[in-house]
Amino acid sequence: MSDLQEHPRLTLAHLLHPEHWDLPEWNGPHLDDAAGLIDKVDKLDHSIAILRRYRNTLRPIHRLSPDILALIFLQLVDGQDDPLSSRFGSVPWAYVAHVCYRWRIIALACAGLWTQIGTMYPAAALACLERSVDAPLSLVVHAVADADNSTHIINRVRPHMHRMRHLYIPWTHIHDDDGNMAAFLSSLLEAPAPLLETFHVFHVRADGRCFTLPTVFGGNTPCLRVLKMSYCSPQIGRMTFGNLRHLYIRGRKRDPISLEVSQLLDILEACPKLEVLVTVKARFFQDQPLEQEGERFRQIRLDSLRRMDISRCAAPVVSNLLRRLIVPNCQLSMDVWIERRSDFRFQFGVPDELCEEHPLRDIRKVQVEYRSSAGGVVIQGMTSIHPFSIIAMIHSGSDIGDIPTVSGPILLSLVKTLDLGLLTEFTISETSFYHPHVGFSKDLWVQVLSRMPLLCALHIRLGSISESGFCRVILSALSTTDEITGRLLCPNLDTITLREDRTWSSLQLYKFAKTRKAQGHPLKRLSLCLPHYENVEDMAETDLAELREVVDVVDLDPPMSPRIEFSAAVW
Repeated sequence: MSDLQEHPRLTLAHLLHPEHWDLPEWNGPHLDDAAGLIDKVDKLDHSIAILRRYRNTLRPIHRLSPDILALIFLQLVDGQDDPLSSRFGSVPWAYVAHVCYRWRIIALACAGLWTQIGTMYPAAALACLERSVDAPLSLVVHAVADADNSTHIINRVRPHMHRMRHLYIPWTHIHDDDGNMAAFLSSLLEAPAPLLETFHVFHVRADGRCFTLPTVFGGNTPCLRVLKMSYCSPQIGRMTFGNLRHLYIRGRKRDPISLEVSQLLDILEACPKLEVLVTVKARFFQDQPLEQEGERFRQIRLDSLRRMDISRCAAPVVSNLLRRLIVPNCQLSMDVWIERRSDFRFQFGVPDELCEEHPLRDIRKVQVEYRSSAGGVVIQGMTSIHPFSIIAMIHSGSDIGDIPTVSGPILLSLVKTLDLGLLTEFTISETSFYHPHVGFSKDLWVQVLSRMPLLCALHIRLGSISESGFCRVILSALSTTDEITGRLLCPNLDTITLREDRTWSSLQLYKFAKTRKAQGHPLKRLSLCLPHYENVEDMAETDLAELREVVDVVDLDPPMSPRIEFSAAVW
């Protein structure tokens, strides 16, 4: 009781009424020791800070628990997680530690806020190393890093390599002009990294040649999931791939990555969990047989592979590679050089014989787009599960000829190779070009369409300004009956759309549609976008009325053929 009497409990009511304060030298008695009083008032600043902290605790935001606030803070990190951004490692969210005492305590104790380290921001890097405690780290060695400005940071990071999760290094620091690794980085790349999940050798503008990645991290990366390499290629024994999910290999335009097919198969065999394989400016070649005499045909099963992009390779090599991969759930994107075999059949990267689990079986939709001005053809489509894309180009040094002269045999080779037994929609188109296509005979189209027994929709699209097209010869083939059964080709065909095909004949189509209707296979829709009708004011004066007698719907506004959605690979 005596203590309470000597030191009565202070309440907010006492502080909220200054007129009741008894302060010496203000509204109280004179005090000789004014300096001592000033010291006491100075100490009140600390009390006032505590009061302000108390005030902050009463606000609604402070009803959130520290764990919830920490999760909110971590969302700031997710929005700034591009490792190749110039701001990576600058910790721009550090301002949350300046808002109030409670936020500062929570932010500094949240190790996940301090895991991004960049050599461009040395002060922030050192602070992050201390505050991240034992959290997994992400390190970016910027292109401007060198022995003078980054050695101190690298030496401080080196003891923490056991918790490194993501590492990004420019290719010039791994392979300099003399083919050596940057000295200030060697200790980092030689250190064990048991938790490393991402290793990205990223692209920077500099002269140099592609190289094979040297042994890194002691050759052991048990947790590696993403491997992205610019201007370099992996090799068995220099790191481990048992847990790898994403593999990206990128070469230079004038110095592409070169890999023996056997090397690539060895790497893929070491990646049983691989999900994505992307190669850019990389070519595969086969100088030696993949099996010795008497050995079993080598095949690798990758059930998890869901995407494979291969670019600028010879078609026979890609075809051989695909024969050896069992990838039932994979979407394919290929960019190949067309080659012509001795039997005059064209190769465009797809094996002649497709196994039951090949990703190009069970095709439902195909778009064939000739790009004569570029010397190639684009084949895109959709199976019952995945899209696919094949860009087949004629090499500049090839004796094959140009696209208009070989477009017919290329199409025939295509339909003989692909599994089109369940195809329901087919589009053939040409981009703007001056020369007409040759080789599209009636017999060729009979062979092509006979392999599409379930075809329902046919789209013809032309951008050429020449008086050419595919319509007349296609309709002629579709009007041909089988010599044995007497049936027409593609009995389920009910939709035809034409755009800018100058071989259009209304009489031919009328006879074609009338015959199909008589045999119980009527056309349901005919969509036209042709110059014949551009300047006609009264459509009643045209032949559309006669066409509507044998076709359910005839219109002059054909829908645009939707492009096959095939997302670009993200580096």
